Amino acid sequence: MSENNIIAQVENILTKKYCFSADEAIETVNQCNGLGEALVPLDLPEKDFYMRILQHLHLFYNSEFMFFNNRTSKALKSYQKLQTAISETQTLFPDSYARLRYDIDRHVLRIDARIQEARAKIAVSEEDVVQAEVLYVETINRYNTELEIEQNNNDYDHYFNSLSNIFQTTGQLYYLRGKAYKNRSDLYQALRNLKKARFLGQANIEPFLETTRENIISLTLEKLENQAESLFTDGLIASEAEYYENAKNKYQKSAQLYRSLKHIHKSVEYELQEEIQFSSYYEATAKNFMIQDDNEQAALQFSFATQTLRKVLEKLPSEALKQNFEPQIIYFEGMQLFCQAVTEYDNMIPEAMTHFEEAQRKLEEAQTKAKELENAPLLKSCVDALNKLNSYQEIAGLMFQQEENES
Repeated sequence: MSENNIIAQVENILTKKYCFSADEAIETVNQCNGLGEALVPLDLPEKDFYMRILQHLHLFYNSEFMFFNNRTSKALKSYQKLQTAISETQTLFPDSYARLRYDIDRHVLRIDARIQEARAKIAVSEEDVVQAEVLYVETINRYNTELEIEQNNNDYDHYFNSLSNIFQTTGQLYYLRGKAYKNRSDLYQALRNLKKARFLGQANIEPFLETTRENIISLTLEKLENQAESLFTDGLIASEAEYYENAKNKYQKSAQLYRSLKHIHKSVEYELQEEIQFSSYYEATAKNFMIQDDNEQAALQFSFATQTLRKVLEKLPSEALKQNFEPQIIYFEGMQLFCQAVTEYDNMIPEAMTHFEEAQRKLEEAQTKAKELENAPLLKSCVDALNKLNSYQEIAGLMFQQEENES
């Protein structure tokens, strides 16, 4: 290999496109090793300068190799060592440096950006979000400085590489913010920037994109879950205050949210919650009909509530969980019989007394189980229902007894 050819190859490494992967970086390191061996025996006026440049390139691509392999702390120390060494070379060989000034300066700026990015990654690993944010912003600023000199020199090969690093680092910054502050908008910004970085050639972006998508889905699920739970709580409060029209609207919206959650992420929990919300909806609707003295419709709604909760029971994985729902089903059955009996009472049908008694047994059974489970809301519902039922029984008993006497 001729002297001119060796020098040309050294300069070619200095001016070549940056690597996007650890494999490319180690390949360049090996190339530097080979050129270094070839340069040692030569007697050239600028031999010391080129030996230094080759050493710098070797150290730079070795640092890149560690950086791509996430050996961040070692990469950081290596970049810092290289930064000092290049500064010495600029001082020792001013004339030779002047001739290759642009490409050396470009590397200096890239090294500075890498140092900031490595520090940012270390801050992330240490969960120091504030420091990591500051360092990522500094990293982006460094890449932008490099981008400007590349654009000014019409060096678009390196320009697009710097641009890809800006997009990638911006994506990392938004991802950090989105995850730390649970902000989906930031995560969407991260996705957009990471996709641009991938388009411009950045490697190994896909796992990061997938992680970002997973975080967006997770935050979406969390947001919808919180909304659904809040609506259910509002429904319970409205039911307690006997604002049943308002309560059933809350339960219906909560059920719709759980249906949306189920479509985003298939889960037995979401299926069960959807059914539970609908059972609450039917209960509130039934009690609203009772207020309107439409006990026939109320009985039908309590029947729907019973059927819905039975579906839940079939899907529950353990007997312990099933025991928590059984008293509620018994209560609904009791209320269905109660409403049926009131309808029969209104129509002077004697079977009302039998159904009042059956309803009483069901409600007393539900009351006993509610006590055992310390289910205060259900216990109150049972007590209130039994008080109303007893009033009906007394009046119905007198009425039907009188009819028997008259006949």
